[in-house]
Amino acid sequence: MRFDDPAFALWMDEHHIVHVRATGAWTPEIADRYWPAFSPFLAESRARLSGYAKALVDRRGAPIMTIAMVHRMRDGIIEHYQPDDRLALVVDSSPLKSQIRQNYPLEHLEAFLSYDAALAWLLQH
Repeated sequence: MRFDDPAFALWMDEHHIVHVRATGAWTPEIADRYWPAFSPFLAESRARLSGYAKALVDRRGAPIMTIAMVHRMRDGIIEHYQPDDRLALVVDSSPLKSQIRQNYPLEHLEAFLSYDAALAWLLQH
């Protein structure tokens, strides 16, 4: 499974973890393309992992989202993720890690500065 868009790429690895590589500044139009493309990957991950999904979103190098886009993505998380799903986000700075933890309401969510640390966390949980 793979999906390529100018603003993001989606694929699933052999551990049934959904990987997202985000690039550039995101707009509402990109979010409107992202969620329908991402949703089938979450469903497939849940099917393979006995009821919960794992996703690793890599935003390193992408510009900081506006507050409006943070809220838009939070709404998408609320709509598409289930309580037992796991989400690891990789970002460029500790302030971004704090912003994610404060704004994204998912029990099994962690933010990381290291891609390898994010992947290790998902493999353990």
